[in-house]
Formats: sequence, C-alpha cells, structure tokens
Amino acid sequence: MSHGPLPAGDLFALTAALVDVPSESYSEELITDLLEADLRGAGHLSVERVGDNLVARTRLGLGRRILLAGHTDTVLANDNAGARVDGDVLWGLGAADMKGGVAVMLTLARSLTVPAVDVTYVFYAREEVDAADNGLLEVAAA
Repeated sequence: MSHGPLPAGDLFALTAALVDVPSESYSEELITDLLEADLRGAGHLSVERVGDNLVARTRLGLGRRILLAGHTDTVLANDNAGARVDGDVLWGLGAADMKGGVAVMLTLARSLTVPAVDVTYVFYAREEVDAADNGLLEVAAA
C-alpha cells in the first residue's frame, strides 16, 4: 500500500488514512514520517523529531501553553486489515485508540494558527508496551 500525503478537510478520511498506516509498537517510523511531513508544511509551527516522536509547537509568546499528546503506535495487528467502513462507523486497528485522537490533533495543528494560548502537540511512540520504552521518555530527555 502506498502512503502519500495525509488527507485534509475530512476528519473521517484522515482517521481512516491513519488507520491504514501500519504502526505497531516499535514500528512507528512510517507514521512518524507522514505526520512530520504534514506538520512541517504548517508554517506556524516549529517541529522537532526525537526518534519516532514529534513535538510541534506554536511560538507566539502568549504566556500560557497547553499540551496535547497522543500515541502513534498500536497493539499487534494479529491479521487485522486496514480501515473498514460499516455505514457511518469506522473500524480498524487504532481507530479508537488512538488514531482518531491523532487525527483530531493533526487537524487542530494544521488549522489553529492563532490560538488563545500557545499549543504544544506531542505525537509519541511506544505507548502500548512497557513504560520503560515509552516515547515520552525520549521527548522529556531531549
């Protein structure tokens, strides 16, 4: 399956596209590459990659900051296919935990150019495994 630019303007389609990107724990490079390319296209954000983790920030000097974080990995696929649509319901590995949330974060990061407070978006790897391997540890150490 080819993975081109992530869709914009349709949260459902974006979530489905993210579900179609394999990202089992310890194999988050592809989803991180796609998110990084997308976020770097948003001129209002500074983007830092730390391993397979991304930190994107507004730097407007607003005095207050909110952090939104979500993990990019999934549990083992165990023969689960990609995104499936049944009526108005999206099914697939990571659809609820947490690629739907990642889609919301990415949509906000793309579109919220003048927030009321500065925003930091953290997309991190390896949440579904031992806490000692959690990508947030790499982000905190950077």
